[in-house]
Amino acid sequence: MIQRIQSIFLFLSAGALGGQFALPYGQTAADNPARSLPALADGAFNPLDNIGLLGLTALGAILSLVAIFLFRNRMLQARLAGLGVLITLLLLVLVGISSKTTLDQIPEGGSMQLSAGLAMPVLALLFNWLAGRAIRKDEALVRSMDRLR
Repeated sequence: MIQRIQSIFLFLSAGALGGQFALPYGQTAADNPARSLPALADGAFNPLDNIGLLGLTALGAILSLVAIFLFRNRMLQARLAGLGVLITLLLLVLVGISSKTTLDQIPEGGSMQLSAGLAMPVLALLFNWLAGRAIRKDEALVRSMDRLR
């Protein structure tokens, strides 16, 4: 059934991954010397500044949305939720590495303020994990009901 709790968790995961495009990882002011960096040229460091971040973010969001509609095949849905956890972990590592390299490249006198967008991959990871857990609980419930028949 599409109205199960795992569908909500998968939708929230896709929303958190999509929210990274609205909430940047870091920001700089208009007169900041850090704007000379390609990643901060527009004043915000977000997934559009790195092809790996963009790919993992889009793949994770699409995977979560597809998994919502696989409610009839719980085992495949659970595998996709697990794959979503793996993709989000890779995304977290890449966000950390790219944020660190961007911060290291900032010229003297420049600065970048970290933003709320850094929390979005963590939320997506949490929601994917909760969805996988709920799917496994549903599968265990269905199996126990089949034994009673």
